[in-house]
Amino acid sequence: MKEISQIVEELHPDLEDLEVDRLLFRRRQRSHAMIILIPLVALIATGFMSKNLFLFGMASVVWLIISSTIYHFRAGKLGSAYTNNYKSRIIPRIVKSLDSQLNYDHSSGIHSSTFEDTELFTTEPDRYKTEDLVSGKYGATFLQMAEIDAEERRTRRDSDGDTETYYVTIFKGILLIADFHKHFQGRTFIFPDNAEKLLGNFGRFFQKMGGRSGTRLLRLEDPDFEKAFAAYSTDEVEARYILSTAMMRRLLDMQQRFGKDVRIGFKDSSLILAVPHTDSFLDPSTSLPATDTTQIRDMLFHLSHFLKTIEELDLNTRIWTKR
Repeated sequence: MKEISQIVEELHPDLEDLEVDRLLFRRRQRSHAMIILIPLVALIATGFMSKNLFLFGMASVVWLIISSTIYHFRAGKLGSAYTNNYKSRIIPRIVKSLDSQLNYDHSSGIHSSTFEDTELFTTEPDRYKTEDLVSGKYGATFLQMAEIDAEERRTRRDSDGDTETYYVTIFKGILLIADFHKHFQGRTFIFPDNAEKLLGNFGRFFQKMGGRSGTRLLRLEDPDFEKAFAAYSTDEVEARYILSTAMMRRLLDMQQRFGKDVRIGFKDSSLILAVPHTDSFLDPSTSLPATDTTQIRDMLFHLSHFLKTIEELDLNTRIWTKR
C-alpha cells in the first residue's frame, strides 16, 4: 500500500477540480433553501393572521411540492453529479492503492440472487439495493465486496382497520465473498449465539432450530467460540477441518473488530462474511471540501478494515491445492 501522503498528492489535481463542482452545489443549495423557506414562512404567517389556516396550509403543502421539485432539478442533481464524479474519479484510485489487482464500480454491487444464495439470512428481500462494488484479487485471494440494503415488506392494520405497508431491515451493511484456500463440498454457517446468551442451556433447543436446510448444530471444543457463536454444518468432519483451533481464534478476533452480529458462511469453496454497517461507507461528504484529506483517510480505513479479513483469516496462504 502506498503512503497516504503520496496518494493524496497524486489525487490533488482531480480533487481541486471536484471542489469547484462542490462549491457550485453548495451555493445553489443555500439559495434554493431561501427560495423555499421565505414563501413558506410567509404563507404560514398569513394563515395565522387571517385565521384561515386550512386554505394557507394547503397552499403551503402545494408550495413545498413545487419548490422541492425545483430544488431537485436545480440543486439536487448537482449534488448527485458531484458524488458520482468523486466516486468515478477518486475512489477507484484509492482502491487500487491498496492492491492494483482490485477494481471499484460505484454503480454495481452484489446481485440479490447471490445475497439469497449465501443462506446467511432466511428472508428473501422485497426491496434490495446494492452499490460500491470492490472486486478482484487482494494478494492471492479473489473477492467481491459491496454495500447491501435488503428489506422485507410487511403489512399491519391501524386502529381504523386500514392496511398499512411498511418495511423492516433484513440486512444493512457490507457483504464480502472471498475465495477460500481449500475446496470443500459441504455448507458450514456461523451465527451470533444469541439464544444461549439469553436463555442459557435451554437456548440450545432454539439453536437447533436456527440452522439451514440439511445442517446440524455443532459442539466445538473452544469454550469462547461456543459462547460467541452457534455453528451449523452439513458435514461435521469437514467443518471441524475448516474450523481448526487457529481458525476459531481468528474468527473470534475478527468478531471483536466487527461487532457481535457478524455472520459467516463457508459454502461453494468461499468464505462469506456479512457485517452490519450503518455508517457511510464510500460516500464523499458534500459539507467537506473535496480536497479535505480526512475523508480519504476514512475511506482507506473503511476499506482496509474489511480487506484485513483476508489477512486475518490467513486466506492468502495457499497451502492446499483446490480440486
